[in-house]
Amino acid sequence: MPRDNVWFLLAIITPVSLLQWWGTRKLHRARLAVVKTRHLKAQQTTDRMLQQSRQQNAQLQQELAAARLALKLPQPKEPPARDASPYVRETLMKVLDGSPAARRTLLVDGFPETMPSLMFQSSAMGPL
Repeated sequence: MPRDNVWFLLAIITPVSLLQWWGTRKLHRARLAVVKTRHLKAQQTTDRMLQQSRQQNAQLQQELAAARLALKLPQPKEPPARDASPYVRETLMKVLDGSPAARRTLLVDGFPETMPSLMFQSSAMGPL
C-alpha cells in the first residue's frame, strides 16, 4: 500500500472519529446531567421524608413519656357522679308525664308484646 493512500485514509478517519467522539461525549454529558438532576430531586425528597419521620418519632416519644408519667403519678379520686340537677329531673318527669298512658303501662303479665308484626307475616300472595 503506498504511503499516499495511508495518509489519505488517516486524513479522512481522524476527523470523522474526532467528530464522533465529540458528539458521543456531548450526548453522554446531557444524559448524565438529567440523571444527576433526577438523583438530586430523589435525594432531597428522601431527606425531607427522613426529617418528617424524625419529627414524628420525637413527637411520639414525647407523648409516650407523658403517658408513662401519667400512669406513674397517683390518680386523684373523683367523687361519685351525682344525679342530674333537679331542673333536668323535673323536665324529664314532665316529658314522661306528657306521654300517652299506653307507653307507661306494661302489657299482659308485665311483659311487652313479643309477637312479630302482622306486616311481616306471609299473605295469600305468598311470602315477601
